[in-house]
Amino acid sequence: MDQIETERLLLRPLREADAPRLAKLANHPEIAHMLATMPHPYSLSDAEDFLESVRELPANAANFAITLKDKPGELIGGTGYAPARGPDKPAHEIDFGYWLGLDYWGKGYATEAARAVLRHAFEVNTIERIDTEHLVINPASGRVLAKAGFLDEGERTCFSQGSGETRPSRKMVLTRARYLEHKAKQS
Repeated sequence: MDQIETERLLLRPLREADAPRLAKLANHPEIAHMLATMPHPYSLSDAEDFLESVRELPANAANFAITLKDKPGELIGGTGYAPARGPDKPAHEIDFGYWLGLDYWGKGYATEAARAVLRHAFEVNTIERIDTEHLVINPASGRVLAKAGFLDEGERTCFSQGSGETRPSRKMVLTRARYLEHKAKQS
């Protein structure tokens, strides 16, 4: 898998050596409660299992470690896209997600990483549509998705592994055509 450089970030393939840092950063309820698929507590075993699942991703998927350019060995979060999982997800649906360690919130890294990974999804992997959602209690994630070009398709509910609860969420969609239109406006 490729690595992606942005102004401040290097998005690179995840490595086995990332497991301890992944477990340390992800093991915070403030992070897990904002996401659908991250359990809490988050152990080294969870990190190792996640890294194993990344190695088995299909060709129409990618997952990246988010690192700072000046510290490419030090994971600060993760991002990627893959076929959606779950009983209520259509087989063709592609999901997108990202997370950052607490110390990296509010610095624009999520938006920068999201734009880069979406460019990969639509221009390298030729994905046609990405469906995702964010929990209503996480409006910052909704702003990141909107800045990346996603359109809000309304409220629904989502089970959060981290909180163990079903919570209100917003369905967000980005098509290839919308991505290209949004990209042209950003240029």
